[in-house]
Parts: sequence; structure tokens; C-alpha cells
Amino acid sequence: METKSRKTLQSPGSGIGAFTASGHSRCLAFSDLKLNPSIFVYNYPELEQVCKLKGTTKLGYTALALCDTGPYLVCASSMPDHTISLWNWESSVLLCSHPLLGEDVTALVFNPMNWCQIGAVNLRSLTIWNVERCDDYHLMNAVDLPAADGSVTECEANLSCMLSRKLTHLGPQMPISAIAGLSGDRADDFVPLKQIKPKLCPSAICWSTSSDLYVGSKEGFLLCVDPDTLLVSVLYKPQTELNPTGKLILDTYQIRTFEDFTLQTWALEEAASSICFPPDGETLLIVSNTVSVYIL
Repeated sequence: METKSRKTLQSPGSGIGAFTASGHSRCLAFSDLKLNPSIFVYNYPELEQVCKLKGTTKLGYTALALCDTGPYLVCASSMPDHTISLWNWESSVLLCSHPLLGEDVTALVFNPMNWCQIGAVNLRSLTIWNVERCDDYHLMNAVDLPAADGSVTECEANLSCMLSRKLTHLGPQMPISAIAGLSGDRADDFVPLKQIKPKLCPSAICWSTSSDLYVGSKEGFLLCVDPDTLLVSVLYKPQTELNPTGKLILDTYQIRTFEDFTLQTWALEEAASSICFPPDGETLLIVSNTVSVYIL
């Protein structure tokens, strides 16, 4: 950015699909656009190929992310696989993978203080993936976040061990999932319709140095999530018809305050498509839809 010089890199495959870069690790990674695609990792500024990762994805990848504190790369594949995978790109070893719920992940972000925590966003939900490690064995577990009001929608309790021998007035006691004719995993994860609460649609996520996850939603909310306790704090609530004053109206959940929070605004000539801090953290880079770069 100081010299305003530009370098180009020709993809060794068929075009460039998903792309990511790490200023701390001084490397970049991208996937190609073809059947059974590969992921290429290059160092910077030499732009020399470090490794080529070949997974089992058939059509393509929707998101990639590089870890700033270790040789790790996480990727999410599109249909028909819908899988999230974690690689050690230095040794080209697939550490672990886990199937997704049939939706394309739009963004992946490592926790900068703990590479075992990965934030994943799709069009309707936000999930934190925890990587558990035992020697050379790795395992990924998903932690679904609560709703915007801090409440957690719990699955129906297993009533098989709580059934009474006495018949009720309406007959034997049965779980709602059994009445619906569900069995197996679908019955274990069943949530009655009356207990389902509308959730915000995340649009952007960012980890802090204190391992808090900041989430921006399409509805204009700004949330802060503690990945360990899953406590959701609403930092900003936009003005709506139900809340014409724009004030924060909260009754049933805990809110954490930030006393030293300072808000600064800048006027741009066009809409911003992405915002990021360089490794020095002293400047702010903003990219617009017309590929214009702003330095603040």
C-alpha cells in the first residue's frame, strides 16, 4: 500500500474460486473452479506455491480461512458435500472434517487467540465450531448460538425415562416427536413449533483479542457473543416500528456494557463490500463494489 505497486499471480488451475489471506502468516490460499477442485497455498510476497491440498469436494468451496497463529486452514464445501474441513497446510494433512446442515457457509473466521474455535456463517445462522484434540486425533463439534434475546431453544427432553405407569386422562404419556412419527436423530433434535423463536440473520463476524465474537446482522443489530458461555450481548439495536425510539429494551437477559466504546463515522462515496485491519492495526482498509480501496 505504501508503494502502490501491484503483483499478479496466474492460477495454476481453472480460475480462482474461494480466496483468503493471512497478513501475520504472510501467505494466501485459494481454490480453483473445476470438478474435484484443489486448494493452493502461496507465500507472500514471493508468491511461491507452498502446497496443494486435494480433498474430496466434488463441485467447489464456498469459504476458506487461514489461521494467524498456526499452519491451519479451514474450508467449507458446497453441494452435494456440504462439509467443513480443517487442514494442516504445512504437512498437507487433513486433520478432521464434519458434515454441515445442507447450507452453504459464506464466511469462516479463526479465533485469533484460540485456533480451536472457528466462527462459521451462512445466510440464516451462526455456528461456532470447537476443535477437540487428543494427540494426533482431532474432532469438530458445533455449538449453535442462542437467539438474539439470549434465550436458548432446547430440544424436547427425552420422556422415555420419565413416563409414569399411571395412565393420564388422555391416555399414555408420549413425547411430541413420537406423536409426529419421528425417530432416530430427527426425534432427538426435534423442537416444537411453538418453541421456535425467530433469529437474526448474520451478515458479518469478527473475533476480538479477548476471544469475543462480534456479529452484525442484516436487520442492523450488533451482537457480542461469548463463545464459552454462549452469552449474547446486544450492543446496538436499530430503530424499528416496534421500537420507534431506537432504545435498547431488554428484560430477560444480561447485557455487558463497554464504557470505553467510541464510535467514529466516515462518509464514503459508494457502498463498502469488505472491511479489514492490516497486521499493524493502525489503519483500516475498505473495499467497495467497484474494487476501489480506501485507507483510513
